[in-house]
Amino acid sequence: MKLIIQKGEKYTNEDFFKQVIHYEYIDGITLNVAKTNDDVLVVFNLASSSNVLIKNIYESSYQQLKNLEVISLETVIRYLSQINYPKKILLNLIPYKLMQLTEEQNKLLIEEYKTYARLLKNCLQDINLQIGIHSVSRSLLEFVRKSNITTSLGFAVVGYDLNYIDVDYYIFTVDMLNLPLIKQQIGLGKDVIIYIQNDFELSFIYDMFLGAKKTNLTKEIYKDVHLMGNYPEVLKKTFNK
Repeated sequence: MKLIIQKGEKYTNEDFFKQVIHYEYIDGITLNVAKTNDDVLVVFNLASSSNVLIKNIYESSYQQLKNLEVISLETVIRYLSQINYPKKILLNLIPYKLMQLTEEQNKLLIEEYKTYARLLKNCLQDINLQIGIHSVSRSLLEFVRKSNITTSLGFAVVGYDLNYIDVDYYIFTVDMLNLPLIKQQIGLGKDVIIYIQNDFELSFIYDMFLGAKKTNLTKEIYKDVHLMGNYPEVLKKTFNK
């Protein structure tokens, strides 16, 4: 079992990038990324009210967001490169609009995704870090793939898009768990990450892998599964990392 820590509301930028990322027992970090109205990719904290925040980011310039806990992705990548950060860095690309309603909106969205991919490629050029890029949007991932960014690609599995996509890693929320599928993907050499969002899910995953509800299957895949959450100390204590 490996731990991936998402940058969430608990930590300021300084605390997260000066302390949390260096915890010995974690195996990597996840950063949530969105694009501003003036084409700056930014890292921000994902929370329960994030739909409003995401809308605000996409409709604002970077300068207008300076009073929020928002930092440019370029600044973060440059810092992680300078310190030669040795662990995984997963970038969760969050699209503002998930659905295309009209032909005109679809055209605008395609241009938006092309810009997104171009900015990302520019940001990640000539770096030597363990970068992974994932999203709930297969369309956005396809533009990233076409831009020939040399990173691993992942897909965050969601209920409204269950068609198979061949990527390097998969992220499952607790309500989307499919254990036989997870075992199959691990067998194919794919990384599988389970995203734990609250106390109930933490308890559920503990029971499934280590507690009263564990099975031969969960015992078999436990060592290969990554767990992702916002609270490193809690995950460490719960799963005895």
